[in-house]
Order: sequence, then C-alpha cells, then structure tokens
Amino acid sequence: MSGSFQEFSLRDELLKALRDAGYAEPTPIQRDALPPLLAGRDLIGVAETGTGKTLAFLLPIFQRMEPGARDPQALVVCPTRELALQVAAEAERFGACLGVRTVVAYGGTSSGEQKSRLGAGCDLVVGTPGRLLDFLSSAWLSVRRIRFVVLDEADRMLDMGFIGDVDAILRRTPMSRQTMLFSATIPDEVQRLAERYMFHPELVAMHTGTRVTRNVDHALYPVDAERKESLLLEILSREKPEKVLVFTATREATSQLARALRRGGHDVISLSSLLSQANRERALAAFRCGECRALVATDVAARGLDVTDIDLVVNFDVPLQPEDYVHRIGRTGRAARTGKAITLVSQADERRARQIEQLLGETIPRVELEGFRRRAGPAREERRRREPGGRRRGAPRARRAGRSTARRKA
Repeated sequence: MSGSFQEFSLRDELLKALRDAGYAEPTPIQRDALPPLLAGRDLIGVAETGTGKTLAFLLPIFQRMEPGARDPQALVVCPTRELALQVAAEAERFGACLGVRTVVAYGGTSSGEQKSRLGAGCDLVVGTPGRLLDFLSSAWLSVRRIRFVVLDEADRMLDMGFIGDVDAILRRTPMSRQTMLFSATIPDEVQRLAERYMFHPELVAMHTGTRVTRNVDHALYPVDAERKESLLLEILSREKPEKVLVFTATREATSQLARALRRGGHDVISLSSLLSQANRERALAAFRCGECRALVATDVAARGLDVTDIDLVVNFDVPLQPEDYVHRIGRTGRAARTGKAITLVSQADERRARQIEQLLGETIPRVELEGFRRRAGPAREERRRREPGGRRRGAPRARRAGRSTARRKA
C-alpha cells in the first residue's frame, strides 16, 4: 500500500480491508472529505457517481462507530433501490472487518425479511426514503441512537419527489447527529434542506468536467429527429458494443425504442418505472450477465445502476439539464476501462448540446454519417441561398436589374 490512506490514521482493520480490495490511494473526493468527516463535522459533497463518494462517507462512519448495539447508529438514505443495494454491498465489504451489521431497506418487495433483520439488531441501515419512513412510522426502525446520517444523491431524491420524506426522516433523528449530504448539484430546495438540518457544513466540490472526459471519448451525431432510430441502428452495427446503455427522455420512449431495436435484430431490455420490481430485477440481471447487450432507460431508472463494463452510452434524447449528461456518461469508462459516449442531436437539441459543451469546457467532435446528414433548418437554408457578399440569387437579382433598366430609360 502506498501509505496515502494511512495519512488519515484509520483503524488497522480498515487499512487492511482497503489494501485487500486493491485501493492504493484515495480519490479526490475521499482525500478532501475524509479530514472534516473524521473530525465529526457536517459536510456537503458535490460529486458524481463513480468518484468514490461511497467510501468517502463509509470510512469515517466505520472509524468512529462502536458496533454491537441493538439500535442502528448510522443511516444512509438513497433515491433508488439499486443505489441502496450498491452502498449496502460496499458497507458489508468494508464493515465486515469490524463486525458491522448492515441492513438494506427498499420498497417494491416484501418487507418481511427486512423487518426480521431490523428486529435482530444492526449498526447501519441503508434504504430508500419511502420504505424507511414506513418502518419508522410502524416502529420497526428506531433512529433514537443515530449518530451519522448520509443523504446520498440528494438532487435525485428531489427530482423523484422524495424530498418531503427525507425531511420527515431527518426530523426524527437526534440533533447531535453528524450529517453528510452528497449531490451532483445543489438545487435551491436541497440547499434549504441543508440549512435546516446541517450545522456549519464543510463544502467539498469536485470539478466534473475533467473526470468525465478522462476515460470517455465523446461525439455528437447531428441527425433529423425522425431518423434517430435508423441512425442508432447504424451506430450499433458499426460500433458492435458488448454492452450499450441508451438514454431516453421518457418512460414511454424506452418501450418504443426497445421495440425498434428488437425489430433491428438486437437483444434489448427497457428499464423504467412502468416495470414491476420483480421484472426490473430480472431485466437488470439479464443486462449484467450479458444475456441482453442493450439496455434502454430513463435517467431515473438508471440511477444507481452498478454495471462496470458498459462500453458505450448513447444519448438518444439529449438531457434537459447539462449536469444529467455527466450522470449518464459516468456509466461508461469505469473501473479503469475506456468508454464511448454518443449523443444524437436534432436541430431542436442544439442549444442543450452547446450547454453541455460549456459545462465540460470543451467542444465535442461532431460526426456526420453518410445518408444521415441533418437537413438544413430555415435559417441555414436562407444563408445557403445567399451568394458571397450577401447578395441573394435568383429573383432578387432580376428585380435589381429591372430597376437599373428603368433608370436608364428615364
């Protein structure tokens, strides 16, 4: 081990677990977040998925936790079941050396086993807002001894309408708790939540542009909106990805596009809130094991997706917010792999495409495939009718000539 984690005076058990897992040195978010968190301060971390933020909050919790009590000491709130399972897996992986007992709580499935594990006692609870609030209301979960609270991907909880549940959960926790909030962006409502429940939080912000572009090749493909499906089929034929994740704007569009790809001969599944929890789990399992190479999803459905070997991300619909582009592209180029990101851009998407370039601080290369070049819009068509110097061709020239002849006759 390089000794980098040793700078933080972590427990020997945690250092060994890090070494065994192959973690040689902390990521930027870990390096900046660990000192204030280990000192017991509240913290707001602005960071994306894939930056190592999970360990940034788990390591300080494990360092200061005393496992073995009946009631949980730490609570991690996540927007989706997938992210909750991912965080819980990391907690079990690194907390096992200390005897930390972790319970994960999420909706869409029977609560019996989750209640049983809570009743047996645990140290750390990871869950989604709705299920956690249900367990609190029914007294299956006690937060009276909570010392650490983590709000993971708080902006997504706001987007998904969970911020009221989060507020209700925080109101029940002790005021003496240490609160950690991680989010890719800090919308006004998330900022107000932090002001209500955090005490002089330290702010740690990671610059997203450098991280996103490091292992990912980006490209914009101009195309008419009605030809996007055909272009996507052509791209998949040329790229031949082992795993491709395609993002659409709406849940209805996921099903429609998945049908189009199946007609094109591709094994594909769609992921949206239209699926039952059981079908959602089967779909994700099929994608992870390679049974289906293509997954079509919305931003919300793909949140917390823990698949490290996606080699191509396609933005079939350009995201409404440039920050969402960062979230999407973070699904490829992970675990020291390289990845590729392709965005299909219609004339109506141009403004949002420029906003993404401004966020990244660079111009994304444009690729025009033969046969898919975008038709000129009205303004561009008008420019094409003009000759150098601003003169227009055709009828306008004839009118000027007519006026000249009239002056000579006069």
